[in-house]
Order: sequence, then C-alpha cells, then structure tokens
Amino acid sequence: MRKPVWSGLVLCALLGCSGPKSSTGGEAPQPSPSAESPTAAPVEAPPAEPRAPADAAATPKPLQVTASPASKDDIIIKGVELQGDTLVVRVMHGGGCKEHTYELLWNGSFQKSAAGEAQAELVLAHDANGDSCEALLNRTASFELGPLKQRWREQNKSEHGAVELRFAGSQVTGRYTF
Repeated sequence: MRKPVWSGLVLCALLGCSGPKSSTGGEAPQPSPSAESPTAAPVEAPPAEPRAPADAAATPKPLQVTASPASKDDIIIKGVELQGDTLVVRVMHGGGCKEHTYELLWNGSFQKSAAGEAQAELVLAHDANGDSCEALLNRTASFELGPLKQRWREQNKSEHGAVELRFAGSQVTGRYTF
C-alpha cells in the first residue's frame, strides 16, 4: 500500500498537482452556510492569476559582447530559430527548484568559414542559480542580435549580409541574414 501512495506523491510533485481538486479530478468540498447565519452569502475564492508558460520566450535580451565569453552551468541547445533580428533558442537542462537565467555572449570577432563566409562563435551562458534538482527542463530563450549586425555593418561597410552562427559546445548552427 505504501508504494502506490509514494508513487502518486512523486508524480504529483513532478506534475504540479495541488490539493484534492487536482488529485481526484472532482470539485473541492465547499463549506455549507452555517445555521447561525442564514443570510450569509457563499464565499467565492478569488480567481487565479494567469501565469506565463514556463518555456515562453520573454522579451529578447540583447547579445552581450565580452572579451572572454564562457558558460557557467551545463546546457544542451536543442534548436535555434531566427525571427528577424531575434534569435530564439530551445534548450534543455536539469533543475526545477530555482529560476534559471540565460545570456548570449560573443567576443565581438568574426571568423571565416571554409567557403569564405562570416561566422560568429556564440556562447549560451546558463546560470542555474545553484539549483541542484534533477528534473529535465525544456525552455526557450530569445536574444536580440542587433550588436552583431551593427559590428558586421561597421566592418563590411554594407547594409545587408549574412553570418553563420555557431554555438560553443554544440553542433547546432543558424544563419542570420539581414
């Protein structure tokens, strides 16, 4: 009898179950009006505040140019998508007990590919804020690539171009055209 209860508690903790409504699927019991106060109106709970999805890409953060970009905590880049000047990155990492933050770092220089095209080596820095929980999290982060475009324009004296985006520690790449 203990094992099913324990498994149910673990599942509820992982899935975010809360109280009898979530675990039974029924309505939570409501207190009946007391006999001493026949005119008392039923008390209604305030509506729950809407929450943003955990993996929603918030307002894009700017790409940060730094002399020696380095990642802090482990992260796996699952994919990237370019939406105009915004890079949307799908990531996976462990955690679940604290808020995680992400930064996109670049040393400010371009390399040339074997085909002679411009490349930028980016570092997706992940800060788990000491989260030692082990749930597997899938998140999305977005970054504004304006500083990269501006640097390319200054160096190449042209308004339009393309840069291959490479990510340190990952085989995922993207092509940023502007």
